[in-house]
Amino acid sequence: MKVFRIAALAVALLAGSTAIAGAQNAAPTQQGGPGMGRRGNQTLNGIELTDAQKAKVSEIQAKYQPDMQAIRESIQNGGDRAEAFQKMTALRDKMTPEIRAVLTPAQQAIYDKNVAEQKARMEQMRQNRGPGR
Repeated sequence: MKVFRIAALAVALLAGSTAIAGAQNAAPTQQGGPGMGRRGNQTLNGIELTDAQKAKVSEIQAKYQPDMQAIRESIQNGGDRAEAFQKMTALRDKMTPEIRAVLTPAQQAIYDKNVAEQKARMEQMRQNRGPGR
């Protein structure tokens, strides 16, 4: 069960990363993010990016794409899901400050709030696993 939950979380992180990359050229939605749907990258939710910001965020994501792809392939080939989750988390931790640096101070405030909420959701999921699972 623990492996399944870790795998599900890793897939959710991958989906969020992929959604950011695909959303950069999409039109803004009601939520204000660039093409962000309900399951899109919630860290950019409510943030209107300029074309220059979209390009820079896309560049940052492209930099990490080969590592993300390698982790996905590792999972698909039966690799250690817990290790893959840790690697994915480390990549997201590297990418977050780079994306934040592209934003204006007002956008950073929204981004910081969204990142904190995302981390709280992840922590809640970990706590719900319980000991020994």
